[in-house]
Amino acid sequence: MENLTCATVKGSAVDMYFRRQVELSNMYRTMEANNYETAEKAIQDVKDGKLMAFIWDSSRLEHEAAKDCELVTAGELFGRSGYGIGLQKGSPWTDAVTLAILDFHESGFMESLDKDWIFHGNIQQCEQFEKTPNTLGLKNMAGVFILVGAGIVGGIGLIIIEVIYKKHQIKKQKKMDIARNAADKWRGTIEYIA
Repeated sequence: MENLTCATVKGSAVDMYFRRQVELSNMYRTMEANNYETAEKAIQDVKDGKLMAFIWDSSRLEHEAAKDCELVTAGELFGRSGYGIGLQKGSPWTDAVTLAILDFHESGFMESLDKDWIFHGNIQQCEQFEKTPNTLGLKNMAGVFILVGAGIVGGIGLIIIEVIYKKHQIKKQKKMDIARNAADKWRGTIEYIA
């Protein structure tokens, strides 16, 4: 954490979240000195390389990353809290607004709003600039396949050797049994004659 400079906006809900979380107290102490007055200044410092990470509302960060392909959102969402629509107590609109919001979620309308307003439709454009790690292909995994193939061939070879050895042992045992039977017969014949 000492080498990672991260910040948020002073006095914001995110700042309060980190302040209240006991398990994040060390992180908050290092962040506190770096916190900014505005999100715009912090985002500009991330672009300029003065700040490594800016922790803020996910929708705003996704919006900024969609506008500028040099910015990337990272990590899991945490400290989730929803937005609400305030209506007067006992309002006849309460059920209608609730059902409309649920319908928007179920029909995919909210996702299309995200795509149009937060991402600006730039998801495809930024993907070409992303520096994603190379995937492991056949060339990268050739050594593993060779070792597995050698193991299979070696195993089959050992099985063949074992089968041949076992057949040889069985033939040897049969010869020994025949020799023993013959010796027992001769012994019996010699004893009978004597």
